[in-house]
This record gives sequence, C-alpha cells and structure tokens, in this order.
Amino acid sequence: MKKDKPSSISKMRKNFSVVAVLTVLFCICIFTIIQFIFMDDIYTFKTKLNMIEAADEIVSIFNDDDFITKIADYEAENNLYIEIYNPKDTLVYTTDSNNVIYEPSAYSENKSDIKPRIMKIISRTQRDDSSYFEIRQEHFATAKYIVYGNFYGKDTVIELYYPIEVINENSDTASWTVFALSMFALILISVTAFTFATSFTKPLKVITASTKRMASMDFNEKCPEFAIKELNELSFSINTLSISLDSAMSNLKDKNRQLERNIEKELRLEKQRKSFVANVSHELKTPISIIQGYAEGMKYGIGCDSTEEFCDIIIDEANKMNNLVLRLMEFVQYGENYIIKVSKFNLKNAINDYIHSFEQQIQDNDIRLKIEIDSDLEVEADKDLFNDVLNNYVSNALNHISKEKDLIIRAEDNIDKCRVYVFNSGNPISGSDIENIWQSFYRADKAHSRKDGHFGLGLSIVATLQELHGEKYGVSNLENGVEFWFDVKKSIRTSVSNN
Repeated sequence: MKKDKPSSISKMRKNFSVVAVLTVLFCICIFTIIQFIFMDDIYTFKTKLNMIEAADEIVSIFNDDDFITKIADYEAENNLYIEIYNPKDTLVYTTDSNNVIYEPSAYSENKSDIKPRIMKIISRTQRDDSSYFEIRQEHFATAKYIVYGNFYGKDTVIELYYPIEVINENSDTASWTVFALSMFALILISVTAFTFATSFTKPLKVITASTKRMASMDFNEKCPEFAIKELNELSFSINTLSISLDSAMSNLKDKNRQLERNIEKELRLEKQRKSFVANVSHELKTPISIIQGYAEGMKYGIGCDSTEEFCDIIIDEANKMNNLVLRLMEFVQYGENYIIKVSKFNLKNAINDYIHSFEQQIQDNDIRLKIEIDSDLEVEADKDLFNDVLNNYVSNALNHISKEKDLIIRAEDNIDKCRVYVFNSGNPISGSDIENIWQSFYRADKAHSRKDGHFGLGLSIVATLQELHGEKYGVSNLENGVEFWFDVKKSIRTSVSNN
C-alpha cells in the first residue's frame, strides 16, 4: 500500500521545529566557543578587580589591635596570599603556609622568622597609580600566581597573591556548567518549539480543511474557535467569508433559476408569437381571398344575376374579419403592461346584471339557467376584466351546450377566494385537447369553424385576464358536461365596534 505524502501543514511544522532548533544550536555553539576562549580572561579580570578592593580593605585595618586575626580570616575567605613590606624592603607580614618555599633573607630585628617568597617574575604590568600586576612562578614548583602590589604611605608595600590554577579551575567549571545548561536549554527549546509548532499547525489543518470545503461549495461546517488570538481572528474571518459566499451563492442560484425561467418564458412567448402571427395570417387570408374573388366576379360580370348574393357574401366576410380584428385588439390590449383597476362588488349582483344580456338567447334556445350564489359574497377585482372572463365562459358554454341544455353558474367560498363555476351540459373535452384549449386560435370542437364566428381566442383571453389578476383558472370534464372555473379574490370586511 502506498504511503500518503506528508501534508504541507506537517512539513511546515517540521521545518519550523528544525529551524528553531538549528537557530538555538547555532547560538549555543557561538556562545560556547566565545566563553571557552574568553572565560579565563574574564575571571582574570574579575580577580584583579577583587585584589584591588582587597588591598584597600587590608589598609583600612592596619591599625586594628586584632589585625593579624582579621587578615588571616580575610585570606581564608578570599583564597589570597598576602605580603606586607614596611619599609618596602623589610617583610613585616606573610601568609604562614608552605614554609619550604621560603629561605632566610633580610628581615627585621623583631621578625626574624618571617621569610619572603622565592619567585621569578614572568610578566609585569605597571598601572598609572604606581601599582602593578605581575605573573610570578615559584622557583621550586610550577604554580603560578597573579600578584598585585601597591604602595601605601611612604614605605608600606602590600602584595597580594592569587593562584592562577584556581582561576583556571573556576573558569573551566563555569564553562562546562554553562555548556551543560545550554544543552539542557537546547532540549527544552526543541520540545517547546515542536509543541508550539503542533499547537499552531493543528488549527491550521482545521482551517485548511474548512477552506477546501468552501472551495467545493460546501459552506455548512464552520471553523471552531482557537486559543491563539491570531488564529481565532483568522477563523472568524473565514467563517464570515463562508457566510457571505453562501449568501452570494444562494442569491446567484436564485437569480440563475429566475433567469432560466425568464429565458424559458421568452422562448415560449416567442413560439407563441410566431404561432399567433401564423394563425392571424391564416384567419385573415380566408376572408380576404373570398372578398377578393367575389369582388373580381362582380367586376368582370361573372354571375351577373347573383350580384346581390355576392354583396351579401362580401359583407358577411367583412363582418367576420371585423370581429376577428376586434377580438385581436381585445387580446393584445391585455398585455403585461395593462394596469388593472380593482374595485369591490357583490358577486351575485354582478353575475345577474351580466347574464341579463343573454336572456333572449337563453329563452330562444330553451336553455335551463341556474345561478347558485350566496347573496352576501363580496369580491374585489377589475370589474370590466371580470365581465370579460364571465362573457367568454358563458359564450363558450352557449356555443357548446347540448343534451339537457343545462347552464349552471355557481360559486364556492374558499376562505380568501371565491371560485366561480360555469357548467354546460354536453360532450366532454378530449384529453388531447384539454391542455391546448387555452392557446390562441385553438378550437377543440372543429365543427365550430370560422364561418360561425369562432376564432379560438376566447379561452386564451380568459387565461391572460386571470394571470393579470394573479388568480387560477381551469376546466373539468363532468359526467354530463363540462365545467369551467376561475378564482376571484374575496373582499375583506372591516367592522368598527363602538364602545
């Protein structure tokens, strides 16, 4: 099985840890080299300063009664060897240790047991205040000392000895101690750097996973909060961006869907326009051809005995063409920019007023009319458009009524809507026609042709008027006939109560 390649986050954590460790290691190496080279010089310099201060303190206790006791204690505490000459060629005090290195020499009358150190001078440094520093070595041993000498008063000379071996030992001890501490610090810093890198890169993995989901258009899961302030701010910014992108994508999808619907609608309208123009052309072509043919016959004297009949045919065709043009004008005027004028009216009164114009036609054709509408139903709509819808439904019903010749107009109260039904007994509409009857120039009953003044625009006008109102419409086949329906908005009554 193939191992997964380490992620960029893991590489970053490793690189961060390596860089941190190498940086610290480099600093430790430089520091160690410097302190191993210069630690002896530092300790030597510090020792010289201490020796100068010690000499001043010794001078301050010259006249004390317990001078010998105090100076002995001072020597033991500071690891010094002290010699005092007064006058400068007469040794009056020296550290009482290792008598082998002493030999008889000039000494005072009262101090015959005091012997000077026998040493050779390796180097000497004269200071501006007449004091000096020397490096001396014992004649009978390899031990070396730093010697500080200074003159006090006219004849007193104080010399302090400090073993160079002690300085070297202290310097080595300090150097190795610092080196050990540096190694411990390196280990501690390495662990700390790795821990910090892990604590920093772990949230980055979460953030990276979140941004990858955003890249794949998944905005559901959000970045959590983190303890590190900067990462928490980054997480908050990513979440804000995710919410904004989610909202923008939702809006974009909605607009795309709306655009698709608009394009689909435009394509459908364009198709309808082409079909409409073709149908209009076809409907106008027939009467124009008939008028043209009979007019030419009259001009050339064809059928001279039938002139009156020819004129009647021409007049009849002209009337039909005029009716077609009027219906087309009616259809066209109800475009999308038509402004409806809504008013409130009683539904039953409006239908009774309208149906009055059909009374003669109803009586002549022995049609049984029933109006089943509550007298208190109030509706609101553009009354002219309402009458046009009702006119087209009733006209259509009268043109197709048969069998028992029943015409029933009823209304159904549906909370905020009234659904008006227009039923006529007769043959049902076939399944292939019922979906197309709302299209312009479509005739379900081919028997009702243009010679009867039926152009197939009535139901198309109904669909347009109902869409202007934002209401529904439809048709159902019943057992003994066909029932068309349309919705109209109920009027909201407001009552005022007097207290």
